[in-house]
Amino acid sequence: MGHFVPRLAVAAAVFLITAPAWATPVTLNAVDQPGGAVLNEPITWQVQRLDKAGKPIPTPVAVGSEATLKADLKPGHYILTAKRGTISIKQGLVVGSSSEVRNIVVSSANAAVQDSPKRAKAADPTVAATGAPGVATVKQIVAAGGAAQVPASGGTAKLTIGMIPNSGRSFINDPIDWQVFTYSKGVTENGQLVAQKSISSASFTLPAGSYVIRAGYKGTQSDLVIPLTAGQSYNYTINLYAGQAKLIAVKPTGPARESVEWTVVREKPGADGKYQLVTTVNTNSPQLLVREGNYLVIARLGDMWGVQPLSIKAGRITTTRVPLKRGEGAPVVVASAN
Repeated sequence: MGHFVPRLAVAAAVFLITAPAWATPVTLNAVDQPGGAVLNEPITWQVQRLDKAGKPIPTPVAVGSEATLKADLKPGHYILTAKRGTISIKQGLVVGSSSEVRNIVVSSANAAVQDSPKRAKAADPTVAATGAPGVATVKQIVAAGGAAQVPASGGTAKLTIGMIPNSGRSFINDPIDWQVFTYSKGVTENGQLVAQKSISSASFTLPAGSYVIRAGYKGTQSDLVIPLTAGQSYNYTINLYAGQAKLIAVKPTGPARESVEWTVVREKPGADGKYQLVTTVNTNSPQLLVREGNYLVIARLGDMWGVQPLSIKAGRITTTRVPLKRGEGAPVVVASAN
């Protein structure tokens, strides 16, 4: 047993070096709270890929025992487990074609918020999300007479879903655009749209199976893979881990008073040199809801443009001034891969 760990370490190193060309570099940092520093203590990581039915494949694709886990993962849907002492969290992970760094909250902060008796505390999050963990409770659907209600034709499940902007905040009461797709081959667009609503908290009764739930709110988008079992009622909460970005465009003569075309993209370009779009807006000095992370913000006004780094922390307001200039060189943006 004394030689077992070194051999595993060597094998892992060889795997990373020889990772296929299609693999995406992913870095997961364990933090105590949104916006917090990377922890300085052991964390047990396990990353499992989801199959076509949205269920975790037993053999993990990446494991680790440090506060930071680095892995090369094939684009697709995964579920990660992180353990810190007696704390264990589980959340979804969607990997695209561009390298990513994610901060994962491994503490009681990564739990559902309970602001009313109708909102139950989270027990076991089992979703895949684009940077927005979901947390959920599950209970049986009970008929008026008290018996478990399992309809015919394979049975149905009830899904209730809401959203919070960041930990410790109340549920969002504004309308959210909800779409439900059948889950197919790990890509949302391969599924069929089966239901949609525009409401703050949505409820759906669906046949048993796996679905992708897409939530759109103020330029942010979350895709969650959710397996539903007949006769069960699911209550999910999406935590955006979002902050506010206050943007100001500055011309050579002073702050712009005209309407400016704003584009927020991910910080690092893809292999083709193009940047992935996060959100756009046309206004003077917007205050945008953006998930925690690192971005670039691009401002365009007539023949002038400017670009500045944008670092967002959950629950905070970040003010960024973007100087405008004339000439070529603005980053090339591609549509979101979500």
